[in-house]
Formats: sequence, structure tokens, C-alpha cells
Amino acid sequence: MESPEKTLQLQEALDTQVRDHAWRKILHVLSVTGVADNQQLIRSSGLGRDKLRRVLDKMSAAAAGFPPLLSTYPGKLKRSGERGVAPRVYRLGESGAALCRLDGLADARPSHLEEPRAILHALGMLDVHLAAQSAGLEIKTDRNLNYGEESFIRPDNLVTLPSQVKAIYESEQDARSDFLERILRGLGHKVAFYESQQAQGVSPIVRMIFDLPRGKDWQRTLNTWRQAVEITREKHGPLPFRLFALPLNEFLANPEWESEPLPGRWVDLTALEPLPGASPTVKPLAQIADELPQFTNLERRLIMAAMYQDLQENRMFSDQPQAESEFLYAMRTIYLASHDPFAPPLARSGVPRESLYLLRHYLKMNPGLLQLVEQTTQMDARRIHWNQSTALHRMQVVVDAFLEYHGWQSEGPLLAYSYTPDYQAHGPRHLSVNVEIVDRAVLVDDESTTAPGKQEVEFLEKSLAWVLTALFAETHHLGLKKPPFW
Repeated sequence: MESPEKTLQLQEALDTQVRDHAWRKILHVLSVTGVADNQQLIRSSGLGRDKLRRVLDKMSAAAAGFPPLLSTYPGKLKRSGERGVAPRVYRLGESGAALCRLDGLADARPSHLEEPRAILHALGMLDVHLAAQSAGLEIKTDRNLNYGEESFIRPDNLVTLPSQVKAIYESEQDARSDFLERILRGLGHKVAFYESQQAQGVSPIVRMIFDLPRGKDWQRTLNTWRQAVEITREKHGPLPFRLFALPLNEFLANPEWESEPLPGRWVDLTALEPLPGASPTVKPLAQIADELPQFTNLERRLIMAAMYQDLQENRMFSDQPQAESEFLYAMRTIYLASHDPFAPPLARSGVPRESLYLLRHYLKMNPGLLQLVEQTTQMDARRIHWNQSTALHRMQVVVDAFLEYHGWQSEGPLLAYSYTPDYQAHGPRHLSVNVEIVDRAVLVDDESTTAPGKQEVEFLEKSLAWVLTALFAETHHLGLKKPPFW
């Protein structure tokens, strides 16, 4: 807002056009995390769907000529396990934040969240906040909890339970192995906090509310957290806190504010359990087909149909590498080591030694892949007359082999291809590999998980493209023989 006078002028206009200060309830809810969806506004304001829409229209009319009170997120955001049409999501605007500060909410700021994952996290925090508020409990959302002069943790929600003990409620989403470093960093900060004097009066049980229904993604996420817990335990010794997990939809159906989580409902992430065993192998129908005599066209079609059904029922290739999004996130980890967009420009200008170090060790961890890359690159090297066309073809063969080792192919929802540089463009002019994720659904292993936003997809594309190009351009750092065409 331009000035306090303008803010007061807008406040008067809203009070005139909107009864019962309903606009305040809406803006105050948005100020908690910066975002709220239609359902959250309905629950917190006490307005019905149609009345909420009319109030929002009146607010928009009253704010004409001022910076926006709020804005509507343009994308579709579906919560995990949510059915039907996704509710509309609103973000707090500049005028809305100024009005909230005028009402004493000093921390209110306009929201600039764009990435779906960040918005979903903020919505999850608000769900817990509203549940605690409805129960009449004191709650602080997304506020620092200091334990030293410059040390702090920032719980998503800090709730004062009926027993007057404060409890941390963290809002989480699905966690791939790519997030392990962030999880470990957070657990390390919690160890330091709970070992400090400031932890007195704070429950040593950290409640993790996952925006995930029970199922495949739920189990995979818990396994990632258990791995992080075990690594933290090895580094710091016995943990001074415990982690308990519960799906968000189950928590909201029956919010729980007891000092001890109800047994049988929560999952104790400090109690490690063995992973499920592998499925048994099945004898393939193809062995029978190999022994059969000649067939008519009709008989061939029937046999192919039977074999296809057998493939579906017995998952005959389940022991072969399958395309998994984890592979793309592993490549992202390698690339991020030297290409963090938030690192200082000077750091990003140097030789990407960290990324090359990780890639070299990744190849060492997969000796079959290392041998495959080297053999495919050097195959018939002396017998071929190398030119641009043959070099591009050989690069594509290596790219295909690298991807197939991980269960992927280079055409389809994910494209990976060698290409000639544009000699009119500014930049390095060497043969390279480009990657395009045509369908973002390849990054979702389960329908309950939201696909990453545009920026994250582009970073994943750059990551895999850099790794594949490095197999040819950075061989002296990776311990590989130089390609004969490079």
C-alpha cells in the first residue's frame, strides 16, 4: 500500500460494503501461511459457498484502484486423496497484507508462492492451524523457536496442548530419496534444539502430519524418513526426541491433542521395521510357446493374446529395471551439487567438481553401468570413419544404453537425444545431449502425488542432460576413456 492513509481508506470502504467484518476473517486466515483454499475459507469464516463468493466479489469491488487484496492461484492443485473438482486457492495480496498489519498481525506479508509443492505445504500447515484454533488452543504457525544467539528451528505449527505442554506439528508431503539431505539437515537442527535448555516445556514427541493417504507413496515416504532417522542416530547417538507420523486426512477427521499419541493410530518412525520381501518369480508362458509347432494366423493371434494376459497377471519382467522417478531425482542431486541456483555466481562459475565427484562415484557404485558406458562408447572405434553424423549416432547409442540400464527409454514421455550445437547462438559449441520431460506424470509414482511445477521440471531436465553430456565431455574427471570422436 502507498500509505497508512490509503490503508485506512480501503478499510472504511470494506466496512461499508461488507457486513459483519467478514472480509477480516478471510484476510486473517490468508495471513497465516499466505494461502488458503475455498474449503478452508468456508470452514474458518462460517460462510457458505455462495455467500463466500458474494463477499469476495464485494471485496474486489471495494478494492478497485488499490493493489489487490488477494489473488487466485491460476493452476489446479489437487490435495492427496482428494476427490472431485479441486478447490480454488487464494493468495494474500499487497493490500490484504497491509490491512492485516493494521489489525495487529505484524507478520502478514503478501504471498509470492508459485510452485505447487510449496503451496500444498502451506495449505497443510493451515489445516493444522485451523484445527487447533477450532479446539481453542494457542498455536504459532511458521515462527522461529530459538535455542541460541543465532540458532533456531522453525516448526510448521507449535501448539500448546491442554496439558500446557507445547508440541511441534510438522506438515509434510511425499519424500523421495532426493529429499534425504533436507530431511537430515532438519533432523540435525532438532537434535541441537532438544539438547538445549530451551527445549524444556516442549514435548519430545514431534508429530508429522503427512498430506498422503496410506498406500505405496505413504510407505515409500516413511522408508525415506526411517533411513534419515537411522543416519541421524548413527551420527548423533540416541535421539532426544521421537517422530510420529499420521496421514493428514485421518488427523483432520479426528484432531488429536493428547500429550501422548494414541497407540495404534500413529506410526513411530523411530521403530524401524523390515522392508517387504520381493515377490516370487513365475515361470514364463514363453517357454511353452517355444516348443509348439507351426500355427495359423488365428492360432498365432490367440497365443499372443494368452501370452499378453500372462505378462499382465504374472509381471514377468518385474525383476528387470523399471522406470522410476527416483532415477531423475538422483541425477538432480548430482547436478545440484555444483549448480545450486541459490549459490553465489562466482561459485557457479567454477569447474563443477562436486557434481563430477558425485557422478564418478555413482558410476563406481554401478560397475555394470560403468562398463556398459565405456564399452558402448569405444565399440569399433578404429573401424569407423568419424564425422558429425556418426558421432551423434554413437552418442545416442550411449544415451540409450545409460537410460535402459535404469529402466528408461529415450523416446516417449521422456525424450533424450544428442544434437548439434547452434553455431549462431552464444555459448559453448560442442555436441550435447538434450532432455525434455514431455509428460510430467512420469514424475508421479502414484495418483495421490502432485506433479512438480514448471521450474522443478526444467531443473530435472537440465540435470539429466548435464549428466548424459558429461559422459562424453568430462571423461578426464570421471576416469573414462576419451571418446574417439571428441
